[in-house]
Amino acid sequence: MFTPLFTDGVWNTTFDSELKEYCDYIRYKDDGRTLTNSGYQSNPLNLTEPVLRPLISHIEKVTKDFSSHLQLDSKSEVVDMWININGYKDYNKEHIHSGCLFSGVYYVHTPEDCGDIEFVRHSHDYMLYDWRERQREYNTHNSALWHLPSTRGKCYIFPSYYKHRVHPNLNKEDERYSLSFNIS
Repeated sequence: MFTPLFTDGVWNTTFDSELKEYCDYIRYKDDGRTLTNSGYQSNPLNLTEPVLRPLISHIEKVTKDFSSHLQLDSKSEVVDMWININGYKDYNKEHIHSGCLFSGVYYVHTPEDCGDIEFVRHSHDYMLYDWRERQREYNTHNSALWHLPSTRGKCYIFPSYYKHRVHPNLNKEDERYSLSFNIS
């Protein structure tokens, strides 16, 4: 008999907003910062901005649902948020978000071939060495990596300890816009 262990996952939802102009406005007035990104990343946003409040409310509501699904008590408050704009060949290196319960990304603008988010299993190195030759078909039990598509309006929320990275934007003509956030 098979007993699944340590199942958590990524909560995904959709939300429709028009935030591209806001992102461009912030990029114009904020030089940004460099952390795990090779493209533009803003400094933390003012979470009281009226243009952000509907999205933040949606994120907090669905994170409560995710917490409930995981049997966790959480008041699900977005504590920081920032803009990522990735041009041609821009990407984000593998990282985690420490000091919070959940993290996430909301896709504002996603042209074709703009790079997906990829999650890295903690046992990634061992699995690639020992399991790769024996895998007949990849699934959630045997995969060392799992990617989810960057799609306009899609919002992914995940435990902040999930290692993740963003593939390069291979679209030469257009940039990918996203908002990343942390939830306590």
